[in-house]
Amino acid sequence: MAKPRNSAIKQPARTRTVRRTSPQIPAISPYAKIDVLNTLSAVISQAPHLSSAMEATIERLLKITGADIGSIHLLDPVTQDLVLAASRGMSQSFIYNEQRIPSGACLCGLAARIGEVVVSEDLSKDDRLSRSACRDERFGSMICVPLRSREKTLGILTLYSKKPHAFSQANRQLLIAISHHVGAAIENSLIYSKAKESALLDERWLISQELHDNVAQSLAYLNMQTKLMEDRLESELKIPDMEELHQIRRVIQDTYQDVRNMLIDFRTRIDENEPLEPVLLKYCEEFSARTGIKTEFASDKPLPILELSVRTQLLRIIQESLSNARKHARAARVNVSVRKADPGLRISVEDNGDGFDLRAAQGPAQQHLGLSIMKERAAHFGGTVRISTAPGRGTRIEIDIPLNPPGN
Repeated sequence: MAKPRNSAIKQPARTRTVRRTSPQIPAISPYAKIDVLNTLSAVISQAPHLSSAMEATIERLLKITGADIGSIHLLDPVTQDLVLAASRGMSQSFIYNEQRIPSGACLCGLAARIGEVVVSEDLSKDDRLSRSACRDERFGSMICVPLRSREKTLGILTLYSKKPHAFSQANRQLLIAISHHVGAAIENSLIYSKAKESALLDERWLISQELHDNVAQSLAYLNMQTKLMEDRLESELKIPDMEELHQIRRVIQDTYQDVRNMLIDFRTRIDENEPLEPVLLKYCEEFSARTGIKTEFASDKPLPILELSVRTQLLRIIQESLSNARKHARAARVNVSVRKADPGLRISVEDNGDGFDLRAAQGPAQQHLGLSIMKERAAHFGGTVRISTAPGRGTRIEIDIPLNPPGN
C-alpha cells in the first residue's frame, strides 16, 4: 500500500508572534521635509530677534512632530552650563528646574558635551537620566540635538514626548537638519550683536574724547577763571554780587563733575563673554568711591545668560539710575540688586534720597530725570520699568526682564 504524500498530511497551524510597540510620531515625507526646512529657514531669518527665532522654531517643531514640550538651551561661555533660552509647553516647576543645567549633567548635558544627538526612547528605563525634573514630569521619551556652527556647539534643542519610542529615524534626521539652521542663526546673531556693540562703543569713545578735549577742558578753564575773579573782586563787590559769582562757580563745578562722570560711564563696557554681575559690582564700587554715596550691590547666583546687547542696555539703565540718585535725589545710600523673578530677572535700584512727584515727572521733567530714556532702553528687549517714589521718601526703580516667552 502506497504511503500518503507528505503534502497531503495536515500540518499543525503555526502561531505568528506579533510584536507590540508604542506608537511613534508619524514620519514626514521627503517632500514635506524640504518644505519644513524652507519654512523654518524663513521663520528664523525673518525673526526680529534671536529669542523670537528660537521661540518660533520650537513652536513649529511641536506642531510638525507632535511632541509635547520643546526647549532650547544655550551654552554659557564662561561656565559651560546650559542656560534656558526659549521653551514651549513647560510647567513653571520644569522651567525652574531646567533654567540652568550643569555641564555634562544628565542627557541634555551629555548631548552638549559630546556634540552628538542623544535619544531616550523610554525615560523610565534610562539609567543616564540623573536629574529628576524629566522623571517628575512623566515624559515617555526625549531627543536632544546639539546646535552647532563651524564645528562648535552653541547649545541644544530638546523635544519631549509623553509617549515612549516617539521619535522616528526620519524625524531625528529632520531635527538634525533644522539644528544646523538654528546653530547658524545663533552664531550670526552673536556676531551681529558683537559688531553692533563694538560700533556703539566706538561711537561712545569718540563722543567721550570730544567731551574730554573740548567741554571738560573748557569747564576746567572757566572754574579756574571764576576762582581768580572771586579772589580779585572779593573786596570790591557787594555781598549780593559776590554770592551770584559764587553761584556761577558752583554751577560750573557741578557741570564739570557731571561731564567727568559721563566720561566714566561712556567708557565702561562689557566684554562679549563677561557676565553681568561682576561688571555691576565693579561699577557700584567705583561709583561709591567717586561720589561718596554708599552703594551696595547684591545678586542671586548663578544668573541666567543674557545677550551682550541686553547686558549693555541694563548697565546703561543702572548708570542712569545712579546718576539720578547723585544729581537729583541727594541720596546718601543706594542699594542695587539683581534677582531671579518669575518669569525672568528683576533689577532694582533704591535710594534714600529726596524722592519726587512722579505725576509731575511725566511732563517735561521726565526728560530731565531720564525716566523716558530708561523705559525706551528696557522696551528694546521686552523689559519694563516701574518707579516708586514720593517727595521725601526716596526712589525705587525696578526693571523686569522676561527670560521665557509667554504661554509656557
